[in-house]
Amino acid sequence: MAAPRKYTDKTLNTAVNKYFKSISREVPLTERKDSGQKDEMGHVIWEDVPVLNQLGDQIIQTEYVIPPTVGGLCAFLKIHRSTWAEYCDHEKHPEFSDTTTRAQGLMRTWNEEQLLTRSGKEIKGIIFNLENNYGYAEKQNTVVSGSGVEDYIRALQENGEGAQQF
Repeated sequence: MAAPRKYTDKTLNTAVNKYFKSISREVPLTERKDSGQKDEMGHVIWEDVPVLNQLGDQIIQTEYVIPPTVGGLCAFLKIHRSTWAEYCDHEKHPEFSDTTTRAQGLMRTWNEEQLLTRSGKEIKGIIFNLENNYGYAEKQNTVVSGSGVEDYIRALQENGEGAQQF
């Protein structure tokens, strides 16, 4: 007899939301601008003003104090990674699909943002994570020479790209 499931669709959604809130904060963005005034020494007085988007609203940035990870999420939920993987199987558990898809999307988004904003030396782990957990792959171009289709198919097979012979 299978053990009773720890979460329902509603309780999992609540717990996942709580995990992300527990490791992040919302930071209203500001920028320093010249106030147009000077102090008694003649120095410019700067003021922090809200950064507005094109809709006129202040931009609020979600900042992760602790990086969001599957391991961290599982520890927070007090479940094994294999249980999370099962919850992510939308054929077995369609009731969890919205929650698990959103959670994976938030983690993938964090990784993508880190890839774009970190310096070159500090991205190996991010690339590894994206490739191994989110299906990203470095694009590799194959050059077809004038030697014909058979050589091209042979090269694909040697590179493990599984072309069929005719």
